[in-house]
Amino acid sequence: MRLDEAIHARHVVRHYTDKPVAQDVADELQRTIERCNREGNLSMQLKLNDPAAFEGFLTDYGIYKNARNLVAIVSDGTNGWEERCGYYGAHVLLRATQLGLDTGWVRQFGRHLRKHVALEGGERPRFAIVFGYGVNHGHQHKSKRYEQVARVPEGMDTPTWFRNGVQAALLAPTSLNQQKFTFTLQPDGRSVEAKAGLGPCTRTDLGIAKYHFEIGAGSDTDFAWV
Repeated sequence: MRLDEAIHARHVVRHYTDKPVAQDVADELQRTIERCNREGNLSMQLKLNDPAAFEGFLTDYGIYKNARNLVAIVSDGTNGWEERCGYYGAHVLLRATQLGLDTGWVRQFGRHLRKHVALEGGERPRFAIVFGYGVNHGHQHKSKRYEQVARVPEGMDTPTWFRNGVQAALLAPTSLNQQKFTFTLQPDGRSVEAKAGLGPCTRTDLGIAKYHFEIGAGSDTDFAWV
């Protein structure tokens, strides 16, 4: 499965079966985590087959059933940690999808996670990715329209890569499905400004959306973030 296919295949799943995650799948996910930790100055941690992982954890949008595998997204408070958690967490989320796993991005989980992770210095658990084999594969949620989040200079033709990037970003998971971000093409036709709006976790959501945008735009596209 290509990454652009994974973007379309991924949907949030909260109810899981008892099927264990194969060791070779877990090993591949661990390699992705280690690379992202190095690049993103994070301390994401893989936890397998822990029946107590979500014990007593309630959310505003439903409960997790039989959820026992997770990636804890841990970071310190250095500049940009929120966006980095989203950007590199999205790498792990989509790699898990490529590996045939169902997933969910878990917010409101930091305090609950403390007993499940190792922390150093000023590190704190911020979010988690739950994964496994779902009872079903979830479904597509309502999304904003392209025109609501994209900005192009007046009179400029919209490049295909920019439109594709925005459409991919609109498939990214965001807190409460709020999608509070905008992508603005600059007058040079190759630079893009991505901005987060106001609301819970919007900077982290922006990091997730930026990774989706990069995938949608294509690896051979010569564009730069500003």
